[in-house]
Amino acid sequence: MKKLNLAVIRIDGDTQAREALDQEKVNEYAELMRDGAVFPAIDVFFDGSEYWLADGFHRYFATKAQGVVSIEANMHTGTLEEAQLYACGANKGRGLEMSWRDIRHVVMRMLRHPTWGKWTNAEIARHVGCSKMTVGRVKASMEEPDKETKKTYRNQHGQERTIETKNLGRKKAEEEVNEDHHLAELTDTVNDLSSENQALRDKIALGQWDASDIEKIDVEDTITQLREQIRVLEIDNKALRESRDMFQTRNAELMRTVKALQSKLK
Repeated sequence: MKKLNLAVIRIDGDTQAREALDQEKVNEYAELMRDGAVFPAIDVFFDGSEYWLADGFHRYFATKAQGVVSIEANMHTGTLEEAQLYACGANKGRGLEMSWRDIRHVVMRMLRHPTWGKWTNAEIARHVGCSKMTVGRVKASMEEPDKETKKTYRNQHGQERTIETKNLGRKKAEEEVNEDHHLAELTDTVNDLSSENQALRDKIALGQWDASDIEKIDVEDTITQLREQIRVLEIDNKALRESRDMFQTRNAELMRTVKALQSKLK
């Protein structure tokens, strides 16, 4: 721990993981500090010449707002890139809760990085503090082609007008995605606990079995392989069901189109 002058701390190294600073939270922290509240130290990375702020932007600006010139900091030795990576996982499970937009922002940042982008969804999820399903959804959204953002129409006077459609329904969609995010987190937790519970039941059963250690190891390996095969088959089965549902939907749409054309021909 070291007390640093605010003037020497660099905040321009793209180490702010959130999409934006919450000014209301900065004001709230500043008021609490004036009332004597003691906040945790910020985290700073020293690369040999510069001090890069990696975590604690709201605390930094709240301190600065009071006219205080120094702040307690946890010192880490590392490069700017290491500070950026640390920042991506600094907010999980503590401090100001990350909004869906914040999580999406940091996940996209990791996915676009030449090194971190090669991590698996599960590895990125663990680092950021979200579910791997969330990482998958963000990745899928990045792969979607850009949609038409303008629409042309004629008003009641026959005049041609153009409207921007990019943000139509955006707020509602973000609220729905935020709810989906929390649901996905809970689902992943339940699934993980279920897998751990099953593994424990297997170990208990093997421990009570009257057999040699070698036989128990062989059986445990076999069980593990079978469970993995079942998991893969379940994924394949789910994909087949989704494909079936998609084709059924398309078939229904085609049937409706055919009926509509037949009606017009009559």
